[in-house]
Amino acid sequence: MSGAAEPPSGPSSARARGRAALAGPAGLVLAAAALTAVMAAPVLRHPAARLFGSELVGRHPAPFIVISQLESPRAPGPFTQPVTDWTGAALARLLGDPVVALNLLVLATFPLAALFAYLLAWELSRSRLASWVAGLAFAFAPFHLAQAAYHPHGAQVQWLPLYFLALWRSTEKAEPRRIALLAAAAPLVALSNFYYGLMAVVLTPVALFGWWIAAGREGRARAGRGPAATLATLAGLALAGLGYVAVGAAAVLESPSRFAWPKEDLLLYSARWWSYLVPLPDHPVYGPLAEAFWRDRHPGGILEQQLALGPGLLLLAGLALAGWLRGGRRGGLARVPALLVLAAGAFLCSLSPVWRLGPLELPRPSEALYALAPMFRAYARFGVVVALAAAILAGIGAAALARRVRASGAERRAPLPRHGPLGLLGLLGLLGLLAWAAVDVAPFPPWRWRDVLPTAAHRWLSGRPEVRVLDCVPGSDAAQRSAERFFDGEVHFLRAEEDCGDPGLPAALAGRGVTHVIVRRDRPLASWLAAGGRLAGLAPEREFPDALLLAVEAEPAAVEVAIAGGFSWREYKGAESYRWMAERGALWITAASPRPVEAALELTLSAFPGPREVEVRLDGSPQGRIAVGPEPRAHRLAPLALAPGRHRLELRPLAPPVVADDVLGNGDRRPLSVALWSWSLAIAPGQPSPSATPSR
Repeated sequence: MSGAAEPPSGPSSARARGRAALAGPAGLVLAAAALTAVMAAPVLRHPAARLFGSELVGRHPAPFIVISQLESPRAPGPFTQPVTDWTGAALARLLGDPVVALNLLVLATFPLAALFAYLLAWELSRSRLASWVAGLAFAFAPFHLAQAAYHPHGAQVQWLPLYFLALWRSTEKAEPRRIALLAAAAPLVALSNFYYGLMAVVLTPVALFGWWIAAGREGRARAGRGPAATLATLAGLALAGLGYVAVGAAAVLESPSRFAWPKEDLLLYSARWWSYLVPLPDHPVYGPLAEAFWRDRHPGGILEQQLALGPGLLLLAGLALAGWLRGGRRGGLARVPALLVLAAGAFLCSLSPVWRLGPLELPRPSEALYALAPMFRAYARFGVVVALAAAILAGIGAAALARRVRASGAERRAPLPRHGPLGLLGLLGLLGLLAWAAVDVAPFPPWRWRDVLPTAAHRWLSGRPEVRVLDCVPGSDAAQRSAERFFDGEVHFLRAEEDCGDPGLPAALAGRGVTHVIVRRDRPLASWLAAGGRLAGLAPEREFPDALLLAVEAEPAAVEVAIAGGFSWREYKGAESYRWMAERGALWITAASPRPVEAALELTLSAFPGPREVEVRLDGSPQGRIAVGPEPRAHRLAPLALAPGRHRLELRPLAPPVVADDVLGNGDRRPLSVALWSWSLAIAPGQPSPSATPSR
C-alpha cells in the first residue's frame, strides 16, 4: 500500500456524497421523474383506462395502432422500429396490459431525456447549472409533450442527446469505450424512431463540422485519431444498417416509391419559422393566445408545429452567444459554435422544401431529402434537435451569468454582491430568466391525460355490459373504432351511407337491438339537437361536455328505409335537415315480412336551382315521374309492391346537376340537383305486421 491519503469516511462524508449525487444527474433524474409523476398523476391513478397527453388534434389512431402492436410484436419490417416496439411488447407481457405498457413507454422518456441531455450538457460545459437547465428544458420541451400525446415512437427523443454525446466524445478521443458508446447509441436512435435515424444520418456531418469549428487548431491536434476512428465506426454502422434494411425491409430498397408520401404533404408537415415562437395551445400561461393563433392560421399538421422554444430560454441562449462573441472561451462558451451550427442545420432541414423570394424559388434541404427518401414527410421533426441545442445553449448562458455574479461577489468579499451591474441586479436577473424559462416549458396545469374511450358518454355507459350503443361516427375511422376494445358493452358504428340524422335510422337501430346513440358535440347533429331539433324514435337521456346520449325508443319496422347511395352529408336548416344528390340518389327499402306487401312511400323533396322532373325506379323498373319544385314538398309514391327482402329505389333527375357556386357564389363546388328532406313509409291496411317509420 502506498502512503496515499485515505478517502474521507463516516456520516459526514456520506452526507456530502449524497448531496453531491443529488446535485448531479441522479438528482436531475429524480426531479424529472417527480415532475413527470405530477404532470401525469391522472394517468398513474388509472393507467389502463387513460392515456398520457392532451387531445391537441382530437382522437388520433396512432396510439391505438401501437397498443394493438404491443400485443402482437412484429418481426423486422418496413414499419417495425424494434427498440421501441419490442421494448413495449416486453412491457405489455410483463405488466399484462398494453395500455399500461404504452403509458410507461412514453412517461419513461421524460426522465431519460433529462438524463442524456444533462450528460451532453455536462460534457460540453462541465457546469451542473448548465446541465440541469438543459436537461429539464429538453425533457419538457413542447415538441416532446406534443409527440408523447400521439406518437409513442416520436416521444423517444432521449436517444438523440445520447447519440451526439457519443459522436463528439469519440471524435475528441479514440478510446475503445467511446467508440463502443457510439456503436451502441447509433442503433438506439435509428431503431427507436426512423425519423430520428434520418436526423442522425443527415446531421452527423453538420455536428462534426460544428465540432471542427469549436475545437480550434489545438483541439483538432489533441483529437489525434479520433475523427478517423469515428468516421470508420460510422461507416461500419452504415453498412450494418443497410444489411438490416436488406433483411428486414427489402421492399423499401426494391421500390421506395411504394412507401412514398405525396410531395404536397411536405408543406403540411414542415415547420414554419414562427412555429419556434408560438407555444402549445394548452400552455397554462400562453395557451389562450396560442390557441387563438392556431385557430386563425389553421395550418395543416398542427401537431408537428409544436416547436416553441420560449422567450426565457431564447434569452438565456442569447447570453451564451453574447459571451462567445465577446471572446469568452471558458467552460461551455467554447462549445457555442458547435451548438449553433447543429441548431442551424436542423432548423434549415425542418423548413418547407422551397423558399419563395418574389419570383424566385430556392430549394431547401427537405427538397433533396424527399428526393432521396420519399417515405419521410414530417421534416418539422428536425426541430427537436433545435430544441436540444437551444436547451444546452440556455444552460451555458445561465452558467456564464452565474459565474459573473459569483466573480463580482468574490471581488467584493461578500456572500451576495450588493453593488455594480453584475451584483444583486445580476443575481435577480439570473433568477428571473430561469423562472421565465421554467414558465416556457411548464408542463402543468392542466394535467395531461385523456380517456382511452372517446367521450364521457362512453365512459358513463362502459360499466353496463348489457347496453348496445351506436357511436355516430363512420365505422371506417380507425381511431374511433378503437373504442370497441375498451368498452364493456357492444359498440356499433355508422354503416356506409348512414347518417344519424336519417329519419329511418331509429327504427333500424331498434331492429338491431341498439339501446343508445352517442352524438359527439363537435358534430353538426349535436348543434342541431341542442337548438331544439328532434329525431322521432330517439329521446335525450343525458348530456356530457363532449357528447349527447340518446335512448332508442322506436319500434322495429316491418319495412325499413335507408340511404343506399348518391347523397352528400346531411345538412341542417332550422328544425329540418336534408341531403343533396347530384345525378341520382338511391334508397334501400327492406321488407321483413314473410310475404309480399303493398306500401306507400312519402318523400319530401326540393330541386336546385329551379323545378326538375325526376324519374323513379324500383329495382330498375320505372315507376313514373314526379315534378319537384324549389321548395320542399311531399311526394307520395304508391302503391309499391314489395316482396320480402331488400329493394333499391332510385331517383333520377332528367336534367344534369348544377354546381352550387355557379349560381350562389358560396364556394360550394358540389354539383346539386335534388335535396331529400325526409321520408315516411306506411303499409297498406290489411297487410301483415303494420308498422311505419315516423317522419319528422
